[in-house]
Amino acid sequence: MIIINQDPPVKLGYSEAVAMVMIFIGSKAFLGYPRFLVDLGLNAAWLLVFISILISILFWLVIVSLLNRFPGKSLMEINQIVLGSFLGLVVNMISLLYIIISTSNLLRIFSDAVIITALPHAPISAMVILFVIAMWIAAYLGLEAISRNAYISLPFIIIGVTAVLLMLYPFWDIKELFPVMGIGPARLLFNSFLNISAFGEILLLGFLAPYFSFDGTKLKNIGIFSIASVGFYFLFITITYLMVIPLPSALESLTPFYQLSRSIYLGRYYQRLESVFIFFWIYTAFLRLSIGLILAAIVTRESLKIPYYRPLLPALIVIFFSLALTPAQFVTAISIEKYRMWFGWIFTFLIPTGIWVVALIRRKDETSG
Repeated sequence: MIIINQDPPVKLGYSEAVAMVMIFIGSKAFLGYPRFLVDLGLNAAWLLVFISILISILFWLVIVSLLNRFPGKSLMEINQIVLGSFLGLVVNMISLLYIIISTSNLLRIFSDAVIITALPHAPISAMVILFVIAMWIAAYLGLEAISRNAYISLPFIIIGVTAVLLMLYPFWDIKELFPVMGIGPARLLFNSFLNISAFGEILLLGFLAPYFSFDGTKLKNIGIFSIASVGFYFLFITITYLMVIPLPSALESLTPFYQLSRSIYLGRYYQRLESVFIFFWIYTAFLRLSIGLILAAIVTRESLKIPYYRPLLPALIVIFFSLALTPAQFVTAISIEKYRMWFGWIFTFLIPTGIWVVALIRRKDETSG
């Protein structure tokens, strides 16, 4: 008889939580996100990012208020306390479905992007298998291993991204950022609201609340700091992208950050540095996808009240692999990601806000729950 030991308790520190959340949110900068921003805001895309940061922080404060009503409990537990077992389970399954679809689609996009940029003759299935094996190993090692890898890797990722952007200084043309309100104030504000989906991964902190070794005040500060920090880099990348690759060319690239790295030319011996950037890209993808896999496993485990998550990994890996290969081509996966960016705020911000309102109306908290 095989005995499966219960998953050991994990308590993550402040720095590990910050690093994990920043990578979870910020990895999209290596894909088509800068082009998506330009599509929404044209020359004013950089201002759109700034407004989205402020709106996302307001929503995060609401979510923190909900978490503070139930100290030490995850959003999955809170949903079932506030809504009841059945409706709470339905909401949890909706969140799980969103996590699975978004992560599996990113798995396809990352795989296709590597093929386009580095391995043009590699079959898509082989590249997806490479990623899912790495995801499986990382998720099996556990949340603590992933968070510590994120903590170690984040400084190098930040240095790499900053270096690429600064080395493009000779190509900056600040005139490309004008007019400031290029699409008009009303449309800019509306599109900024759509763009808050870019920061929706901050909900990771709510799902993993019992795994942290600090209180709700620090949790709030981590969320604000992560949104502001990653938002700053989104802003920096978008400004650089517009100044180096102006409209309408900025709307054509499927891998904007890779295109920026290819534009670096600091003399005969300092060019074609994108080969170095690809290593940062792939490792960041491994971390982002691994976090998505273990988050799906944890949400499933806590929603269904089972004590282990590792036995769930093989089934989830098969689901991720199958969904990643479902889009017929890279452009289809990009379109799916675009729709996720348009409507993802419903699942990441609107639903928790609705739970918070219900908790206030029903006067549900830790003492009454």
